[in-house]
Amino acid sequence: MSKLKDKVLGLAAFAMVIIVGMAITSNPTLKSKAAEFAFFMRQNPILGIVLHAGFSTAITVSGVPFSLVDLGAAWVYGFTASMGMLLFSKTLGSILCFVVARSVLPATRKSSVLAHPTVARVDRILASSPIYYGTLFRLAFLPAFVKNYGLALLNIRFRDYIVCCLIGSCFGVPAQAYLGSQLGDIYLGLRDAEDVAKSDPMLLWGGAAPALTMLVLMP
Repeated sequence: MSKLKDKVLGLAAFAMVIIVGMAITSNPTLKSKAAEFAFFMRQNPILGIVLHAGFSTAITVSGVPFSLVDLGAAWVYGFTASMGMLLFSKTLGSILCFVVARSVLPATRKSSVLAHPTVARVDRILASSPIYYGTLFRLAFLPAFVKNYGLALLNIRFRDYIVCCLIGSCFGVPAQAYLGSQLGDIYLGLRDAEDVAKSDPMLLWGGAAPALTMLVLMP
């Protein structure tokens, strides 16, 4: 009964994260600010790279499901350059998540989390092959903040943790960079999706697969 309850709560939490993420991303004010930042990056490319690194890293650490900053960067800088930008910011964010999980969270809180039967079982499995099972954890259908902080709270060395993060980024980062480079202006509200569907429907279909991949894998 407890396992069923955990699964139901997990699914409910994941659904809530998706709903919150959609609400934040579709918020007109935030979308307008993201579009303004995209134009700023276009006019100030060097400073834009620096600011994007700060914003994107902060978003990763905070756990807020807000992807418009990264999608806007991919739209401005293109697929190849944005991959490097996203990889840097996501990796730095993951490192800071590890530091927060290990140094900032109270020891009592960490102990209570690790004492949970499901978490304890995952921890035991992880110990048998940290990089293999840690990578599976990073690729799991879980919210990004659970992947970052959840893995960091388990008994895994920093070296293995960052390797798992980098392997996970090999899937999520290209997907997000491609999606932003192709459809970033639509997500920012600068172009209507219906117009694109009429002129080039394959472009929208081509963006569907990366969008799903990003939702599942993005660290």
